[in-house]
Amino acid sequence: MRVLITGGSSLLGKALTESRPDNIILDSTWYTNYIPGMHQMNVCDKSQVAYVFERAKPDVVIHCAAVGSVDYTESHYAETRQVNVLGTENVLKASQDAKAIFVYISTNAVFSGSNPSYEEDNIRNPVNAYGSIKKQAENIVMDSRNWLIIRPFLLYGYPYPGGRGNWFTAILDKLGKGERVQLVDDTYWQPSLALDVAQAIWRLVQPDIAIGIYHVASDDRMSLYQFGLKIATEWGYDIGLVEPISSDKLNLKAIRPVDTTFKLDKIHELGIKLRGVEEGLKALK
Repeated sequence: MRVLITGGSSLLGKALTESRPDNIILDSTWYTNYIPGMHQMNVCDKSQVAYVFERAKPDVVIHCAAVGSVDYTESHYAETRQVNVLGTENVLKASQDAKAIFVYISTNAVFSGSNPSYEEDNIRNPVNAYGSIKKQAENIVMDSRNWLIIRPFLLYGYPYPGGRGNWFTAILDKLGKGERVQLVDDTYWQPSLALDVAQAIWRLVQPDIAIGIYHVASDDRMSLYQFGLKIATEWGYDIGLVEPISSDKLNLKAIRPVDTTFKLDKIHELGIKLRGVEEGLKALK
């Protein structure tokens, strides 16, 4: 099976590459972070998209390329929508022309966080611009054919050199320098090891899996403060450096949903279960 990963230089793209099954012929793209052996591709440039598809000839497209910052989106709405909606349309159209299955990587941010836990088909009511844009892209995908929507949750792991960091690397970096790190204790997440999410995606793109939406996350529900304590404990840093703070004191540009915890029955029924946070951190260490 021939697979094309857009945004292959991302954390999830890296994890997908590292966990690629033996029967997969893989092509990937980068845009701002050069990775040897990958194609450069701007998803907003239809000619570049066509060029890459002509060479990759994919049976499956895993669309990871996106603007991923919630706060950046709040003040750069038009730019983010250009990439995350119109760019998705371009890649989706090329996938349809190639008769390839299109796998869209979405987010928990499509939910309001006011009525957890969320099943895949629950009402989407995002509270910030990022979630609204991702919902728009989901709608476009759902109006097409041969698609999967994967909603992961707070991916963590080591990115490529020069790649965008994540909460795990940000916390570990501060603790390693002996600096205090303030983390919110009033919003809840399901931190998920990127490698485990990637392995789940490889399982979900197999021919025996039904087209549809899948929530992919760890079963562990916790605040970022609790996540930070677990990182400090595993690496042997002073847990006193990790301080709780309420989200209303951070003056964030974008509202965060309080609790978008996923129900994971759908992937559990397929035998897919991600490692818990402690086990995931041990694997990274």
